[in-house]
Amino acid sequence: MSDEFIRLDTDVLVIGGGVAGTMAAIPALEAGLKVVICEKGKILDHCGSIGCGVDHYLTVMDTGPEWDTPEFLLKHVPELTDGIVDMAVAGRVIHEMPRIFRKIEAMGVDFKDRQTGDYYRLRSFGLPGTYHINFDGTDFKKHLGERVRKGKATVLMRTMVVQLLVKDNRAYGAIAFNFRSGEWTVIRAKAVVLAAGDVNRISNNASGLAFDSWHIPYNTGDAQAMGYHAGAALANMESVEATLTPKGFSCQGLNALVSLGAYFVNKAGERFMFKYDKKGENARRAVIADGVINEYLLGNGPIYLDCRHLSQDMLDRMEHTLQVDRYTLPAYYQQKGVNFREELVEVSVSELSIRRSGVYFRGSGLAVDTNGETAVEGLFAAGDCATVSGGISGAAVLGHIAGEGVVQRIRATTGALPEVDHRTLDEVRARSVAHLQQQDGMPWKAFEDSTRQTVSDYVGVRRNDKGLRLALDTLHALAKREPVLKADDLHGLMRVHEAKNIRMNAEIMATASLARHETRTGSSHFRMDYPATDDVNWRKFVIVERGVNGPVTRTLSTDQPLSAAFSRGNAAVAA
Repeated sequence: MSDEFIRLDTDVLVIGGGVAGTMAAIPALEAGLKVVICEKGKILDHCGSIGCGVDHYLTVMDTGPEWDTPEFLLKHVPELTDGIVDMAVAGRVIHEMPRIFRKIEAMGVDFKDRQTGDYYRLRSFGLPGTYHINFDGTDFKKHLGERVRKGKATVLMRTMVVQLLVKDNRAYGAIAFNFRSGEWTVIRAKAVVLAAGDVNRISNNASGLAFDSWHIPYNTGDAQAMGYHAGAALANMESVEATLTPKGFSCQGLNALVSLGAYFVNKAGERFMFKYDKKGENARRAVIADGVINEYLLGNGPIYLDCRHLSQDMLDRMEHTLQVDRYTLPAYYQQKGVNFREELVEVSVSELSIRRSGVYFRGSGLAVDTNGETAVEGLFAAGDCATVSGGISGAAVLGHIAGEGVVQRIRATTGALPEVDHRTLDEVRARSVAHLQQQDGMPWKAFEDSTRQTVSDYVGVRRNDKGLRLALDTLHALAKREPVLKADDLHGLMRVHEAKNIRMNAEIMATASLARHETRTGSSHFRMDYPATDDVNWRKFVIVERGVNGPVTRTLSTDQPLSAAFSRGNAAVAA
């Protein structure tokens, strides 16, 4: 590893090169600001949750009908989110959807159906209109990457940010290392955007392979952990998300299945989803996953996907779109000898992720205001690491909002950037070097496995007070082993930092889950000791902040925006 730090000064630092990160960079570049992007991946065009493609995009288009307006969708958001939502931020995101959609189209993304030449819009996941555009988004991310390159952003690939720089509750940069070259970089910036995605690899899955995850396995809660340590507030962290995947193969694609008309049946051949929601398979993702979990608990498993009733045209479309998100899925079906056109296909419940609790517009992560700014001045968040999320479109829109907010913040900020404390730099680097020098330390894989097992056993989709306290005890014990985690090489050192972030997010999740004494949105947060939804006492946000001895919680009424929970003038640690 390099003994010296490369020093960069910029206007904007973006951490994460996915949809939210690149969309945040674009308005900053258009305003003439210097932008640095730090990304763990290899190629910007293939980074993030949809690096290989996407088959759907949620948006209001304002085409004329009442349902296709921001005002109509906004009326349904409280019901869609079970009342736990920041309506101020959700409102801004929904109102900006048409504008950002047209901007992405202008970048070259073709949302239109290649057969009809028009938008192929479908209804799914409980939404009150046909807001999902089904399309071949194989090149979606490439167009965003191209726009960033044309804007001449500095992109640091294979680079992991390990610590934010904050002084007097103002973010002014970060410390990062390249896990190929071993170079360390300290980046001073007038504003920082966290856009590193959701939290995956946090529980066991059906295949037993941690990196065979439904969502991108390299999103490991880096933004949430760094924001927490920097003094930002988080919310909705008790809510987890799961989906349905082909048994033995984790992949995205549930949206295409249900929007195109697939059914789910139990071992008796019963189409059971209407028992759990009047919309059946078109219910919210959280309801669909919860329905399958309940069927298994009732002894009605295995659960199967049934496409046999669909027309050949619809089956052709399904076969095409299913390979957009995960291009190896058709080969998997072929090798297994499964023909979903003619027979039932067994499905399983995916691993958990801390993302958006199976509903749109309620994210789990860093609390932001209507400009995407967190409780720390100059620190912004967007995408699945923020408290308002809506899939790819939510990441794109809130990312762009955050980028515009960054421009406003920089123009309103005066004064020079603080000098970086050399001792801080040396300490951060020394801690990392120590992991490379461990001879008999704990391997990061074993540490992660212990975290996943703890979450699966004691938190999971059915929780109670005793289990959550056992989880916290175990996670606290694991935290004490972090200094002796072993990295065999620079890539392993990156994994060590990811493992620490996963454990930190698990502790935050368990702490928030212990605080919420009710069940909310089915398996997203199911307390067996508080099985009912309690709107009288618990229609409120659970906010998590860094305390003296770890995460602490407080609540905020949903009648207020989450920004009411923080004051950027205060840098005090929560008591």
